[in-house]
Amino acid sequence: MHLPRLLLAVVVLPAVLAAADRPLKIDRSRSFVEVDVKSTLKNFTAHLDTYDCQMTIDDSGKIKTAVLQFKFTDLRTGDDKRNADMVKWLGGGEPVGKFELGILAVAPDGQGQVTGKLTFHGNTKLMEFPVNVAREEGTYTITGNPSIDYRDWELKVYKMGYVLRVNHEVKIRFKFVATPAEPRS
Repeated sequence: MHLPRLLLAVVVLPAVLAAADRPLKIDRSRSFVEVDVKSTLKNFTAHLDTYDCQMTIDDSGKIKTAVLQFKFTDLRTGDDKRNADMVKWLGGGEPVGKFELGILAVAPDGQGQVTGKLTFHGNTKLMEFPVNVAREEGTYTITGNPSIDYRDWELKVYKMGYVLRVNHEVKIRFKFVATPAEPRS
């Protein structure tokens, strides 16, 4: 008699625990994702205009999950030709990127460390970088400045002729401002 109850608890418990997580709603007017790129001719910053960011918190208010998905065609550099060259360099079409949070460890002062997976150009790599998570009156502000070497995702150093060369290290800057979504009734 106890075995069926135990099996039911094992099957139902993960669903009950996941149901306790509450989504965060991103305030797009105060959030951003930017990429700083250095090259031999001109440095520039690309701004991610459109993205999908899903985050959840647990009952204690700790961020449990986060997934950021985007299309590189939505990463704008301020130069249409440069945007098109970037997409061509990534393989053409509508290349996509995705970051999935693995672990977020945050100290009481808001300083934290993220471990997660970044996927683009058909490759997934583990990333670790520092973040700051501030909570004030129910609003979360998450900021970070990770750097990546795009060669780790099997992309070649971008060169055009003998003059232009894009540095293989790019710096990503982000800020997400979010509040807990209203519970559904």
